[in-house]
Formats: sequence, structure tokens, C-alpha cells
Amino acid sequence: MTPITSHSRFATWAGRRAWATAASLMFIGTFLSAPLTSSSTQSGERLSDKDVKQIIDDVNQARDRFEDQLDGKVKSSILRGERGEVNVGSYLDDLQENVKKLKERFTPKYAASKEAEVVLRQGTDINRYIKAQPAEMKGGSEWDRMAQQLGRLADAYGTTFPLPDGAAVRRINDAEAAQTAEEIAKAADRLKKAINSDASLTKEAKDAIKEDVDKLIDQAKQVKSRAADSKPATAEVRDLMIMAGKVGTIVQQNTLGSGATSAWSAIQTSATKLQQAYGLR
Repeated sequence: MTPITSHSRFATWAGRRAWATAASLMFIGTFLSAPLTSSSTQSGERLSDKDVKQIIDDVNQARDRFEDQLDGKVKSSILRGERGEVNVGSYLDDLQENVKKLKERFTPKYAASKEAEVVLRQGTDINRYIKAQPAEMKGGSEWDRMAQQLGRLADAYGTTFPLPDGAAVRRINDAEAAQTAEEIAKAADRLKKAINSDASLTKEAKDAIKEDVDKLIDQAKQVKSRAADSKPATAEVRDLMIMAGKVGTIVQQNTLGSGATSAWSAIQTSATKLQQAYGLR
């Protein structure tokens, strides 16, 4: 892009700033969300870590009730799953062990996405087997309850149950979301410093750009605070995406130094991660 001359930069900037406000929603929907390839179906308010822990407990209890009600002949029958042909009872024992691992490994700093995927894939195999049995099968109602709980677990990890082939199973826990928001604030501060030291910009232009960057920093801190306290933050993250879109439009429209573009790249990466965490498109 051809640099704007010093005497005309601020006048041009004022018009561009108004355009950037109107264009920010479109920008954030293309420039930020483009890297997202997850088949996430998450909608509404994001679940907190406490909510997900309860779902994992509910899955475990539903599994126990289902096994208790399942007919002994069914338990000794053969199920074809990831390990080939296995005894249904053994497969249920494996599922119990993997739910236990998921429960133990799930922490604020580790979402145990791989462990959740194992549980969902095993549950999908069992669901396929159960649905092929007669409708009056003993334990059928208990499995329906189990499948419902697995559906809640799948939603918490951005997918559906039964688990589709190739589905991405991914969750970002509260501590990681808070850390990501903090990274946006830090990168935005670096961006502000880079803009402030850019000799090609007038003071008026710098002040105008930094005003939007300051708003981005403040919003990122709000998201960090709410995520760290496991509070709902979908609305705050949505506002953060809009502000990031405005700042991104500014960066794209101006010839800025490598420090500024590097800082913006870091903002984009972290913003995309938060989009995924909160199920925003």
C-alpha cells in the first residue's frame, strides 16, 4: 500500500475510521474466523468448568445404571468397535475406566479433550450396537438416558453424539480462556507501543488508533476476569471480537512496521482461539 503523506494522513484517517466501524462486523467474520475448521455446534452460553465436571459425573452414573439393568446375555454378546470384536461387558468396563480417567484428568488448566474423545467414540460404538437390538431390550431406557448425557458431553466439547467420523473434539477450559484473553491484552499493548513509535504517523492519527487499541485492551481484561472466575462471558467475548475487527481493519489499511503487524498477528491467533472456546462464528 502506498503510504499516506503526512499533511493528508489525518483527514484520510478520519474517514477511514468511520468506515472501519461499519466494516468491523464483516471483518471479524472473515479475517478472524476463517482459520476455524471445527464442526462445532456449540450454541448459547459456554459451559463453565464446574458445569462440565457435573456432566462427567452424570455420564458416569448413567453408565452404572445402564450396566446394572442390562441383561446378562447381552453383556456376553459381541460388539464390533475400535478394538475389533469384544465382549459387551468388557467394553462397558473399558468405558467405565475411561470415564474415570476423564474425570481425574479434567482440571482448570487441562480440558482433557483427548480423554473426552475416547469416551464419546466408545459411547458411539455402544450406541450403534444398542440401536440394533430389539426395542424391548432390557436396559434400553437406561441407555437412552446415557446417550442423553453423552450428548451433553459432546456439546461441551464442540461436537455431537453419536460422534461423527473425523469430528473435532475440543474444549478450552476457564483458565486457558483467561490466559488467552490476557495474551490479547499484552499483544495489543505491544501494538500500541509500535504505533506510538511509528514516525510515518501524525500525533493525531496515533491518538486515534491508540484509542481503539485501548478499548480492545480493556475488553480483553474484562474477558480475562470473567473467565478466571468461571463466569459467563459470551457477550464480552463477542464485543472483544468486534473491537479486534476494528483494530485489524486499521492495521490492514495502513503501512505499519513489523512490530505492529507481528503484534496484530498475535492478537488474531488468540482471538480465533477465544472464538472457538465460546462457540462464536
